[in-house]
Amino acid sequence: MPRRLTNLLLLVLAAGLVLTGLLGWALPAEQAAPFYPAHRGLGLALLLTLGWKQAIARRSLRRRLLRPRWDRSVIPGLVGGALLLASVALGLGWTLGLVSFDSLWGYSALNLHVQLALALLPFLLWHLARRWEPPPSPRLLVTRRAALRLIGLGLATSLALPLLDRAALARGAAQVRRPTGSKPAGSFSGNDFPVTIWLFDAIPSLDPTTWRLVLDGRVEAPAMLSYQDLLALSRRTLTTVLDCTGGWWTEQTWRGVSLGELLASRGVDPGARFVEVVSVTGHRWLFPLAELSQALLATDVGGEVLSPGHGYPLRLVAPGRRGFQWIKWVGRVTVR
Repeated sequence: MPRRLTNLLLLVLAAGLVLTGLLGWALPAEQAAPFYPAHRGLGLALLLTLGWKQAIARRSLRRRLLRPRWDRSVIPGLVGGALLLASVALGLGWTLGLVSFDSLWGYSALNLHVQLALALLPFLLWHLARRWEPPPSPRLLVTRRAALRLIGLGLATSLALPLLDRAALARGAAQVRRPTGSKPAGSFSGNDFPVTIWLFDAIPSLDPTTWRLVLDGRVEAPAMLSYQDLLALSRRTLTTVLDCTGGWWTEQTWRGVSLGELLASRGVDPGARFVEVVSVTGHRWLFPLAELSQALLATDVGGEVLSPGHGYPLRLVAPGRRGFQWIKWVGRVTVR
């Protein structure tokens, strides 16, 4: 494969992996569903393309390292390559069931896969800025031989994807893995499921006698509700799956106050479109107002009061959303 076409192809595949990965995290599960197999397919295509890239990289390294004063600009490229290979290896190992969310000293291999990929981005951008060459016209870039190789790459990826899924199924990894890649972590267990904290948040110590839930924004009757106020409201239960981006899922029965009913009782402005749910730690997420009719502000899970690690005194339960959007330690709900 021509050098420039190989480099351009890798750039497109890397951008596609970042885009499908981020959309798979941020969108509701139903909307994100096409991006999960697309992400795996792009990963396989990138892995196959590295076969062409390694020959190009070897020639470049040989030329630059044999100079009287060797070119130190290869160092970021080597670091970026190592990060890429490590991220791809973890993603492949995760899919095949070789690693799990608790196999690396209790740290999620899937999170590490994502973090390595994000750490790669500045090295990739540096490499692009240093080595970028304007591509020639498509007629000169994609020759007949190169076009046949691109078609072969597409066919090889199409064949490899079901083979990968079949290999995962043979190992039993695909039987319990959700489309997101998450693996089971114990269901209907009350508070006995993994505690995952968003980024660098620490578990806050909240006093239920002084904690308040603020309801404001485009509502007719803003409010500041205590924990006892919430317990006195009409309550309902909801059994649904929490799918964490850390690579695990659990199905639990939650109990609390319907967020949709609570907002309706305060008189929502007909022109309002979104609801922002904010943690006392500052973590927040903006949801379409219509989507939150099924959401719950939970105080209990599996018949137990929420533990501090799981969001006591109040956490959002948002069916169809990934776990990091189930805001813990809710302190404010703002209608926009």
